[in-house]
Amino acid sequence: MGKWLLVILALAGFLRIVGLNIVPPELFGDEIDVGYQAYSLLHTGQDLYRQILPTYIRSLSEPRAPLLMYATVPTIAAFGNTAWGVRIPSAVWGSLAPIILFLLVYQTTKSKSISLLSSLSLALMPWHILYSRAAFEVVIMLDLLMLGTLLFFKKRFALCLLMFALAMYTYSTAVLFVPLWIMALIFLKRKIPSLPSILLFTLILTPLIYSIVFGFASSRFNNISLTNDPDETKKMLLLRQQNPTLAGRIFTNQYESTFHRFWDNYMKSFSTEFLFVRGDPNSRQSIQAIGQLLPLTFPFILVGLWWLASQKQWIWLLWLALAPIPASLTVGGGFHATRLFLLVPPLAVATGTGIAYIWHHRRFVALIAIFLCLLQFVWVGYYYWTYYPRLSQRWWQVGFQNAFIKLSEISPQYSRVFINNTYEPSLIRFLFWTKYSPVAFHKQFTVDQAQKEIVPYYDGFTLDGKYFFGNFTEENWPSHLLPGAVYLVSQRDNVGGGWDWRTSPPDNVRVLFTSTTWDDSPIFYLVTRK
Repeated sequence: MGKWLLVILALAGFLRIVGLNIVPPELFGDEIDVGYQAYSLLHTGQDLYRQILPTYIRSLSEPRAPLLMYATVPTIAAFGNTAWGVRIPSAVWGSLAPIILFLLVYQTTKSKSISLLSSLSLALMPWHILYSRAAFEVVIMLDLLMLGTLLFFKKRFALCLLMFALAMYTYSTAVLFVPLWIMALIFLKRKIPSLPSILLFTLILTPLIYSIVFGFASSRFNNISLTNDPDETKKMLLLRQQNPTLAGRIFTNQYESTFHRFWDNYMKSFSTEFLFVRGDPNSRQSIQAIGQLLPLTFPFILVGLWWLASQKQWIWLLWLALAPIPASLTVGGGFHATRLFLLVPPLAVATGTGIAYIWHHRRFVALIAIFLCLLQFVWVGYYYWTYYPRLSQRWWQVGFQNAFIKLSEISPQYSRVFINNTYEPSLIRFLFWTKYSPVAFHKQFTVDQAQKEIVPYYDGFTLDGKYFFGNFTEENWPSHLLPGAVYLVSQRDNVGGGWDWRTSPPDNVRVLFTSTTWDDSPIFYLVTRK
């Protein structure tokens, strides 16, 4: 058994670590934020808003749970501001997940075959591989939840609650799932953690709870909550105006609307469209060629769920039932693969259980099905490495890395630098790729909201009086280029159409560098006044 576990660990590591700097094609905004927050913590002990060793991170875009940032500090120190530095923590934790799942499944089923096949199913699951190859907090969250559950079964309650508390510091869905899961475990095992372990759990979580209830973190929960969707509120009010009867007030209200949308999200999370056909509509969270899982694992999952129910393995069925609840309470949560990542362990166990059952009863059928699944996995892998980086490059915000690395080389030659901030928010990408000093940033940063005419014909904000982030206010902007300045401009927002400035720039423009797509189409230009 030990040899098989080493094989699974090696396979999981290979699939999650090899080529991290190539696929996905570039660090997207949230990964950049993780990297620069870790860079700031490494050099100053503070986040971007100068919080010392924060228990909730203040990002330029939204509040974020901090554990992934802290886990990334050592790799940023070792690999620098690179894709390796940002993605290695998720890749390593993702590689360990199948081993943790094996231990947990064996603890609950006492079956080596089901445990090994569940572990292998997780190692080969496209959903888990995709997320482990980018800096997604939910990868660490899942490992901590599985470890906490394993420790609960082993009656190591202090360590169990420590793992659960840390999981709540990784991603927002854990804040609701962990209390539900602890209650489920207590109900299943009729065991209550000791008072000291509960007090420790409460003490660790106090800063997090304060940030969520009273602090700036509450804004994140309010923004995505079903109860704060203005479009649905307007729709409900319009329906009530059209039917101002008692029945209308009873059957058309905020509670009915929220429950209806919650149930819609909940059922979508189990749909074949999400799990096997198309997946999350966001190309960062699904490769789009299949759903979140291999389609041919569908019969294994059905058989596995039946067997788990017949053997009263309620832990996995309860986990499966509870997992979509946090996501279902959010806008768009029914197809949101990140918020639904909690589904991964019970689906992996159902897959492994189904394979084990069919193998035991219909070995020839199992051989054919496993062979077809492996063929499909190979095809998905080929698609992921060959086509996915090209088709998803806009979602991974390709272009910034090369542009900013080149800008960091040439910017000392210029008195002012103007950076397009409408293609995507550019400040955090500039800070990360140019390795801008966090100490200097803390001293100089004031606001990232655009000011009208911060310089003539340019709206934006400034950093250090040299770097400007914004956009031009006139269509004939090339005529307003300042001498001694360099500009990062967008093909989409500033040039438009198919005009390629590499071959035919405007008369007063000199192109210094061009960042391109995989097919050599321009994304950004670095230009100066000729």
